[in-house]
Amino acid sequence: MLRMGKLLGGSTLASFFRRRALHPLGRRFVASAPKGIRSFSFYGPVLHCVGEYEGTTRRSTNAGTTCRDNVVISGTQAARPIVSVARDHSAGMLKVCWEGGKEEVYPYVWLKDNCRCPSCYHKVSHSRLTFIEETDLKAEPISVQVIEGGQQVEVVWQDVHHSTYGTEWLHSRGFSEESRQARDSRYRLERKFWGSESLDDFPEVSFKEVITDDVALLEWLRQLEVYGFVKVKDAPAEIGQVRRLAERIAFIRKTHYGEDFTVQAKPDPSNVAYLNGPLQLHADLPYYEYKPGVQFIHCITQYEGVGGDSQITDAIHVARQLQKECPEHYRLLTDTPVDWFDIGTDETGEFYKLLRLPVICTDKNGQIRRINMSQPQRDSHFSVPPGEVTAWYAAMVAYYRLLSDPKYCLQFKMTPGTIITFDNLRIVHGRTGYFSGPGERHVQGCYLDWDEVRSRRRVLETKIDPYRSLYNQ
Repeated sequence: MLRMGKLLGGSTLASFFRRRALHPLGRRFVASAPKGIRSFSFYGPVLHCVGEYEGTTRRSTNAGTTCRDNVVISGTQAARPIVSVARDHSAGMLKVCWEGGKEEVYPYVWLKDNCRCPSCYHKVSHSRLTFIEETDLKAEPISVQVIEGGQQVEVVWQDVHHSTYGTEWLHSRGFSEESRQARDSRYRLERKFWGSESLDDFPEVSFKEVITDDVALLEWLRQLEVYGFVKVKDAPAEIGQVRRLAERIAFIRKTHYGEDFTVQAKPDPSNVAYLNGPLQLHADLPYYEYKPGVQFIHCITQYEGVGGDSQITDAIHVARQLQKECPEHYRLLTDTPVDWFDIGTDETGEFYKLLRLPVICTDKNGQIRRINMSQPQRDSHFSVPPGEVTAWYAAMVAYYRLLSDPKYCLQFKMTPGTIITFDNLRIVHGRTGYFSGPGERHVQGCYLDWDEVRSRRRVLETKIDPYRSLYNQ
């Protein structure tokens, strides 16, 4: 399945791992368990497992075995019981204390807004039934108490409305910095940046296992989100495999080139990718405002002569390096709007796409969220003052030279049956030229949206680890 470094655990687990190597990415990993073990997970360097022995459920770790009977835990720890609650009317907060010393405070207005009673909340659809304009900004509880042995908090509001909140529900929604950071991985996983000097081996998965095994599917999606690039090996070298892979996640994102698309050398093409010359490092579809975030490229037939090599660079990693080495170049590429366009005729008919965005797009916190890079699709219209043009070109040239530097750019020749899967908002890819006739190199590709990929990852996490379902309770 996926590569991993040091194998952990006793003889039963060791024999299992020899059959299925796992790569935890430094995060909790849950997989199908060998006989006698209900499930197991990685959480940092420690292996946690839940086993069934003679009808008793036990939990143990490889770092000194500790067991608790009659407790079913799969990696994620259940919240401890609540021991006390206290009102702070001056701050408008409810203070909650758990066994073990953890404390959180919850704004009254937020608690009232998130009442879980049937008249306020529709459990099946996970939806509020209340109206935002009716929010009581001065809501205060007249009484609070811990009930059900510390598993719930009951609140009676000044309008005599009753609300109850579970310990797990409150614990997973804490407002402390620690709790907010812990939820970040549910939103999106932390990216790990790389260059050819730091990535000793490509992340790889087996096509067959991803197609048939949800655990393999989940870890592939995590790898893809973290590293931005994963090779899927041993797919059938025939058309239709990118669709099979995409439909394990959700559905293909259609563009004006169709759903799945074929890239072969052909005369008078609508895109330079269909030529057999060098294809410069680029990110697809820079002219789409809602740009597909994930791309698959499947090698069906490979040119056997010299050329046709694939090139991959982590463009966000390189942009961060550019920021360190030349802040002014970085500023120009983040501040200067560029027109990106595509005009032509393809499967869906005529098209004329146009979008204006910088090469490097950042969010309000300065984090890079999107790279736009495509020399053929950069418009000749350039809506900046003439005195700023030369400096922008200097920045662009410097950035591209870094992108193509072997220090950052991985170059390899895809073999038939290999599918490269990558983040189209982060990774730039290219191809060396090859000298062949039509049909001698054949690849097929498609796109997906990150919304669907992350959704599938969360669904799988919820199924594999029941405690994650608490997020939506």
